Amino acid sequence: MNTKLFYQAVLLGVTTVLLGLVLSLVFGSLKPVLAEECANWDKYYVMEIVLFFTGVAIRVLLTTDQGQKYLLSQ
Repeated sequence: MNTKLFYQAVLLGVTTVLLGLVLSLVFGSLKPVLAEECANWDKYYVMEIVLFFTGVAIRVLLTTDQGQKYLLSQ
């Protein structure tokens, strides 16, 4: 994997996290009361980690030949 793609993927991952956090603040009033187990997700930043890797995966899929073949063949 080349360095430019890696940096772009990381940047998109960070952007996805920031956008996800902003949207969660905007739509936070719609959040239902959750069970105590869900507090562990906030404690370990699970949502942010998932959003980061979602952004990285999207960038890699959109820029690699294998990913474009798969996405365009659907």
